[in-house]
Amino acid sequence: MSDLRRRVPRAHLQRYHRYDFHMFVHVRRGTCRAVVDFGHIECGGGSLLTIRPGQVHRFGPGSRWDANLLLFRPELLQASQGGERLRMPELVDALPGHLSLDRPTGRFLAATLARLEEECALDARQPLLNWLFQSELATLVTRLHILHAEQQRSAGTASDAPERFHLFKRLLDENVHRWHHVSRYAQAMGCSEKTLTRICSAVTGVGTKACIASRLALEGKRLLVHTEMPISAIAQRLGFDEATNFIKFFRSIEGCTPGEFRRQFDVVS
Repeated sequence: MSDLRRRVPRAHLQRYHRYDFHMFVHVRRGTCRAVVDFGHIECGGGSLLTIRPGQVHRFGPGSRWDANLLLFRPELLQASQGGERLRMPELVDALPGHLSLDRPTGRFLAATLARLEEECALDARQPLLNWLFQSELATLVTRLHILHAEQQRSAGTASDAPERFHLFKRLLDENVHRWHHVSRYAQAMGCSEKTLTRICSAVTGVGTKACIASRLALEGKRLLVHTEMPISAIAQRLGFDEATNFIKFFRSIEGCTPGEFRRQFDVVS
């Protein structure tokens, strides 16, 4: 992070960004204050901030903290180990946005990042390097997932989200701009709307319709703060026939219009 600060203007770091890759921020010293999908997160030394593709984020002011950054594309998670396909995307999705590390896991993470940095400079054929990176990443993600599961059990909050909810979440991320109705997701999952609502309620405490509305509003907020697209274009991107319908929907969820929300973040309407 300290190297990045020397290469880019301070204002650039404090802008909202939206990447198509994963970013792991291993805070080594100080406190990293970040905003991820409009939620404020404070990460002290020895903790990990995880930012997923598509999320909007920015780092807060202050330069008295430092961290190592690991960036990787989702494709790198698609490795196969032996005859059994590891479910790396699901393991990464199960990680929280902020993970406090115990000393052994912190040392393991630091050592893995150091190895990856060395391996990036190896003179080897790309397929071999890809397999090496995939192996390192699979081991790291698995270790982090084990730590998180242990912490959940210690806190008495462990719960295995139903497999079908993970499928619904993936469908929602991929199609929220096209599918606004519960029936489309139920049909894609091969279940009834009632069954899908029961699945969502068990995991999130709200029904499928509310899950869809919340995710659609989040996508709208991301576009409002990360782009200067006209509100009418955002409405079209999100599958609304008319901008007025999007404005009414957004106000019902957020309590303000898209323009008012955008102005709160100093983004040009």
